[in-house]
Amino acid sequence: MVIVIFILYAWFCIQVLMNLRLKLPLAVNLLLFMAIEVVLTNKLTISGHNLKLFQINQNIPHFIALILHNDFTITFILIAFANVFLLSSKTSVRTCIVVYAFGVQLLLGWELSRNQVLIYKEWNYLNESLMILLVMAYTLLCGKIFQWMASKEGWIR
Repeated sequence: MVIVIFILYAWFCIQVLMNLRLKLPLAVNLLLFMAIEVVLTNKLTISGHNLKLFQINQNIPHFIALILHNDFTITFILIAFANVFLLSSKTSVRTCIVVYAFGVQLLLGWELSRNQVLIYKEWNYLNESLMILLVMAYTLLCGKIFQWMASKEGWIR
């Protein structure tokens, strides 16, 4: 059942990105995807394995749910966040996408804990919130740099 829940979350987050009216160029989104994946994978490894702040459930359905969460759901939330934030000039739209990205990631962190995908030891929701904000800031920085590179290198059609 846990796999189905996280497949639905992943599907929803992918649909949000695909239905955006304005998107960054494909090359920028691809580079952003790779940059986010590197950070998310290292965040999981360092926090869980090295610092032992939480334990990863090794049960196969739970582990697959974690992979879906880390590789699809969060990544597509952050890419949608960067696309909307960087392409919109309206403060209200930017505020809404920040609330969406932060809120959904916090909800998904709660879902991981509730479904015993991650077993928190010394990790809490304050740590989760700070990590979400740092990754969102990193995403915006990378998105801005890649957007600048695309305009400089002529990647934009």
